[in-house]
Amino acid sequence: MTMDPAPAPGTRVAVRTREDRRAGRAGRRMSRTAWRRLLTVAFSLAVVTGVVLALRDQDWSALAGLFHGGSAVALLGAAVVSAAGLLCGTRSWLLTLSAVALPVPGAAGVRMFFVGFLGKFVPGRVWGLIAQMRMGEQVGATKSQMAGTYLVNLVIVLLTGGAVGLLVAPTLLADGAGWLLLPLALLLVLVARPDLIHVLAGLAARLARRQPPPSPGRPGNLRLAIVFQTLAWVLSGVHLWVIAVLLGADPAASFPVAVGGFALAVVVGSVAVFAPDGVGVRELLLVPALATVLPLPAAVAAALASRVLTLVAELATSGAALGAVALRDRSAPATPLRKESTV
Repeated sequence: MTMDPAPAPGTRVAVRTREDRRAGRAGRRMSRTAWRRLLTVAFSLAVVTGVVLALRDQDWSALAGLFHGGSAVALLGAAVVSAAGLLCGTRSWLLTLSAVALPVPGAAGVRMFFVGFLGKFVPGRVWGLIAQMRMGEQVGATKSQMAGTYLVNLVIVLLTGGAVGLLVAPTLLADGAGWLLLPLALLLVLVARPDLIHVLAGLAARLARRQPPPSPGRPGNLRLAIVFQTLAWVLSGVHLWVIAVLLGADPAASFPVAVGGFALAVVVGSVAVFAPDGVGVRELLLVPALATVLPLPAAVAAALASRVLTLVAELATSGAALGAVALRDRSAPATPLRKESTV
C-alpha cells in the first residue's frame, strides 16, 4: 500500500494565499453592500423628512371645497396626467444624458433619474447629483459628464419652464394675444438651435467657477429633450387647471393661467435651493396668478391642493419606477451592460 505524497510547502502556501484573496474579496463585497444599504436608508429618511417639512403646518380645511360629486375621478385623472408629465421629464433627462455623456442602459438611466429627482426633497439639492455621479460611474460615465448633464438639463428645464410660464403673462401684465407669441418663439429658437443650450450652460458654469459641460455629441437628442421637457411642463400644469375648475374657475380662462402659472412657480421654486421642493416659494407665486380667475380663498386652496396632488403623483411614480427597475434586476440574469438596450 502506497501513500500519496504530501503537497510541497510552496503549494500549501499558494493555496492558502488564494483562499485569503477570495475571503478578502468576499469581505469587501459585503462591506460595499452594507455601505450601499446604509446610504439608501439615510437618503430615504432624508427624502421622507423633506416631504414632511413640505406638508406640515398647512391649513387642510381649505381643501373642503374640492370634494363634491365627481371630483374624486377628476383629481385621480389629474394625478395620472401629472405622472405622465414626470415621465416626459424623465425621457428628456435621458436624452440629455445621451447627448452630453453617453447612452446608458434603460433601467440604469431610470434609476439615476429618479434617485436624483427625489433629491429635490432634501435641502441643498446636491445629494441627488452626488448619487447620480456615483451611479453614473457604474455605467461608464465620468463625474464631469454627469455634472455636465445636470447643468445642461437644468438650463433646458429653466428655459422651457420660463417659456411655458409666459402663458400667464397676458393675465398678469396686460391684455393682448401678442404675449402668447413669446413662448412659441423662444421654444422654436431652442429647437432650431439646440447648441444655444450648451452655450448658456457653459456661461453658467463659468459664473459658478466650474468646468463647462462637454459639447453635446448628439444635438438631435438635445432637440428632442427640449420637446419632451416642454410637453412635461404642459402636462404637469394640467392638474392645477383641473383643481381650479373644480373650485369654480372658468375652464377657458383658467387654462393658460394654471399651466403657465405652475411652470413659472416651479421654475422659481427650483432656484430656491434652501426650501425642499420649493415649499412656500411656489405657493407664494401661484396664489396671485390663480387669484385672477378665482376668489382669493379658493386660490389659496388650489395652491395647497396642487402641492398635495403633485407630491402624491411624484412619489407614486418614483416608487413605481424604482420598484419596477429593482424587480427587473432581480429577475433578469446578470449580463454585461453593453448588451442591454440603451436609450
